[in-house]
Amino acid sequence: MRRSTLIACLLLFIAAPAFAQYQPAPQQAPQPAPQPAPQPLPLQPAPGGPQLPPSSRRIVPGASLAGINMGAGINLILTRFGRPSDLRETTIDTVYNFSRWGIVVYIQSGRVSAASTSNSLLKLSDELGVGYRVEDVLKTFGRGFRQGTVEGFPGMIYDDQGVAFGLDRQGVAVVIVFKSNTASQVSGLYPGGPAPQAISGFPNVAGLRPYSAETNYFSLPGYLRWIVFHASGIWITYAEASRVVQEQQAASR
Repeated sequence: MRRSTLIACLLLFIAAPAFAQYQPAPQQAPQPAPQPAPQPLPLQPAPGGPQLPPSSRRIVPGASLAGINMGAGINLILTRFGRPSDLRETTIDTVYNFSRWGIVVYIQSGRVSAASTSNSLLKLSDELGVGYRVEDVLKTFGRGFRQGTVEGFPGMIYDDQGVAFGLDRQGVAVVIVFKSNTASQVSGLYPGGPAPQAISGFPNVAGLRPYSAETNYFSLPGYLRWIVFHASGIWITYAEASRVVQEQQAASR
């Protein structure tokens, strides 16, 4: 017994240095799975530039003023500018005055025949508009104009270019745009002064086609009532509108 115990102790004494030199290999912490490198997003084709609507502050001789195109329907004008501050019927056209905006629109047969402005925000270019001088007009359009009355002001009328300038002393007080070579059909350019007032005082609808887009799909009396309401806030009776339309049609024959 004592002998076997002694042998066991001797074996432990011999093996101890070997156990002391043995160190278990350190366990490595689990590494996260490698993430794929981020891929750059594909480049989107650059747009060809923003599609901007026509500027509402631009004056285009013979074509448009403040986005009002020559030939546009009266419905579009009323929808955009609301009720006019004044409505005047002449023997040539119907004149809608939107004084809040400094804009006047001339209507013939339900369509825009001319438009004018006294608003200095509206410009033909960076070098010409209301408030600029006669020299600026001559620099841009030259001397191929005729003298005449432009909405009560002495002015310069460029009939072939569809634009006219009313002058207050040496400055531009009003600019009016119309289709080329139609100055004689605009009451604001009437030779010798404004065109005379029409007898009835109502917009002339006799030349319009009833139940069509130009009358907002109303009958002629119905369309007349609608126009008068938007101009004055008053509904005239259908009977009165019918009488006015009949008188206008008789006068146009």
